[in-house]
Amino acid sequence: MRKYSFNDFTYICYIEGKKSAVEKIFSEIFESKKLKAFCKKLEKKDIDLKTIYKEYLDMQVIKNDYQQKRSRY
Repeated sequence: MRKYSFNDFTYICYIEGKKSAVEKIFSEIFESKKLKAFCKKLEKKDIDLKTIYKEYLDMQVIKNDYQQKRSRY
């Protein structure tokens, strides 16, 4: 899975729009139900890109930790 930089993230948001970009980038991390809930949360609140990117990095770390633990067994 590719880790996007903040510049990549802002560019994708600029080209595709915030909602589409979030769906595209977070689809690798979240399963579909969680992704839909996360997108609804973004629609209700006007969250800036830095906050969304921080959430992306946090979820990336959690997923990588889970995969490393799983690969040990």
